[in-house]
Amino acid sequence: MLYNNILSYDLFVFDFDGTILDTEKHHCKAWNKSTKKNISLMDYYKYFHSLDKKYSRMYLNINHNIEINNFDELYLTKQKIYNEMIQEENKNIQFITGCYSILEFIINNNKDFVIVTNTSIKNIDIFKVKYPILNKALKIYTKEDFLIKKPNPECYLKIVNTYKNKKIIGFEDSLPGIHALYQVSDITPVYINNNDYYYNDYIKSKYSNVIITEGYDLNNLNIDLELTDNLLKSNGDKELFPEMTVKENIDNLLYNYINEFIKNKDNMNYIIRSISVIINNLNQNNHIYLSGMGKSGYVCKKSASTWQSLSIKANYIDLPNLPHGDFGIFNDNDILLLISNGGNTKEVIDILKYIKTDLKTKINVISIIANKNSEMEKYSNITYILDNIIEADYINMTPSISSVIFMTILDSIGINVKSNITKEEFKMNHPSGSLGKR
Repeated sequence: MLYNNILSYDLFVFDFDGTILDTEKHHCKAWNKSTKKNISLMDYYKYFHSLDKKYSRMYLNINHNIEINNFDELYLTKQKIYNEMIQEENKNIQFITGCYSILEFIINNNKDFVIVTNTSIKNIDIFKVKYPILNKALKIYTKEDFLIKKPNPECYLKIVNTYKNKKIIGFEDSLPGIHALYQVSDITPVYINNNDYYYNDYIKSKYSNVIITEGYDLNNLNIDLELTDNLLKSNGDKELFPEMTVKENIDNLLYNYINEFIKNKDNMNYIIRSISVIINNLNQNNHIYLSGMGKSGYVCKKSASTWQSLSIKANYIDLPNLPHGDFGIFNDNDILLLISNGGNTKEVIDILKYIKTDLKTKINVISIIANKNSEMEKYSNITYILDNIIEADYINMTPSISSVIFMTILDSIGINVKSNITKEEFKMNHPSGSLGKR
């Protein structure tokens, strides 16, 4: 059934509902129960499954004369009904034709597959019990792992960023899923043809470079899989999926920041309190030096300046210059406070190895890192670990949220240490500018 040329791919990515398991008719049944109306499967596909919720609201208003003040509340009711249904009826939920065979083929040929779905982790756990083959997935990404659902490509951009240097092929059954895949040039997009799907012909006509297959029958692909690496990508359907407005885009960015702060709040609290105690017990003849590599260095430079204005003996020190004579600035029992997102930068590791094994001056290295498996921890006297920080951008690479979190920690340490500072003392340190005139 399967051509061996798909074995040229290293990673197989699957949507879940409608791509692996035939769950869509159960979603439709849950909508019928929650609205107490008879919504056909075709109307479900057209207005509920594939488009923004405003179309679902419009459909219910026009076709069933239902006025909805709070659609989100109705959706939660529908979801609760669906959750109950799959626990009661999961014996009636089957694999999409051919899917089980392709999963076996992947596993038997020592290839990896992952699942990317808007389904909750709770529901996935239910299906994993019934279908043990799902436990063979390298990773199952659920709705809890992403901020913005398809057709936004965030989920697939995360896949590409996580599994670098792998040749990836992705399988989808819906218009939002295909649109998300279509925007990521590093994944070969495959549409699982479904003649009952309302947008079936639309996908075939609008997304010209998507591979079409009938029920995972890869013998009859309309595009040679070996020639897909350099396919041109178009923008897909802008009418159904318009670009986000500037306001919506900024709202999403801000939500990313808020979410990461909430996730790390307890860790940040502990770090601020702990390092404050260390500083408060530091001998008055000793100094604190803040540093980091790259963007982390700029964060430390700013926070060291803030600490100085609060009368804390702190200085920024440039890490790359330490091996070129600047180690001479340290005295025994000084503190070198480092921040790093990954904690594995080679230049930093080399400096820490030298401090630990060769430097005669005994300094205390404190590291704040957002990685539980870092080299820096091995060579630091004290290490504080944050939860992994997801950056604000869709490719999770631009130092942004991590920089703000580190700056918040450092500034808060200084403010906490000098919580008793008076305006007069601060103005003595800062006589110029508007602050000095207050």
